[in-house]
Amino acid sequence: MRAFVPGQLYVHEHPLRLGGGTLLTRMTVFKLADGGVVIHSPVPFDDALRAETERLGVVRAIVAPSNCHHLFVADAQRAFPGVPTYAAPGVADKRPDLALEPLTDRRWPGEIDQVEIGNRIMREVVLFHRASRTVIAVDLVEHFRDETPGLDRLMRVYIKVMLMWNKPRPAPELRWMTRDRAAARRALDHILEWDFDRMIVAHGESFEHGAKDALRDAWRFILDGTRH
Repeated sequence: MRAFVPGQLYVHEHPLRLGGGTLLTRMTVFKLADGGVVIHSPVPFDDALRAETERLGVVRAIVAPSNCHHLFVADAQRAFPGVPTYAAPGVADKRPDLALEPLTDRRWPGEIDQVEIGNRIMREVVLFHRASRTVIAVDLVEHFRDETPGLDRLMRVYIKVMLMWNKPRPAPELRWMTRDRAAARRALDHILEWDFDRMIVAHGESFEHGAKDALRDAWRFILDGTRH
């Protein structure tokens, strides 16, 4: 596990097979004011990762932030039995086998802000960790470059065909399937009102600075109607 913001935010990457190709998916563990931690978009847990997570603090919750980011929630629930799991809209419909509670903006008032964005194919709840001034997202933006690790040849070809290479972009499902542009614009305006410069994303490289500009660029087709 790597410190993204020491004492506040930690990340761990895991290989994911998708559509015949391989890329990395990223879990975030964030601190709460009481010293506990929340697991966001979990990856598979072995004994070592569980112990490393427990050293950061008592696990208060597991978060499934998107209806496309739920594959390893059961792993986290087995690693931390009895810990509640809060899920974005649509996850419960896909995963009736999991014990889930709704992820609402009343979970951690004063510490975490959130906004929902997406469509029926891909919908996520984006979080803002106030203490570290960091946006925590999954597919809101994907960020792939020549130096991005964990990509096999097939995935690199796919990303380039999708016109996402060296350009921050939303996941294709968000970019092409979001029909309610007014709702997307309201969600993006809400996010851009937050005081942040960092952003953690699930795929590709996260942003240690310049995240707000990257978000504006990625979603320019909604914010100003520019096609890209």
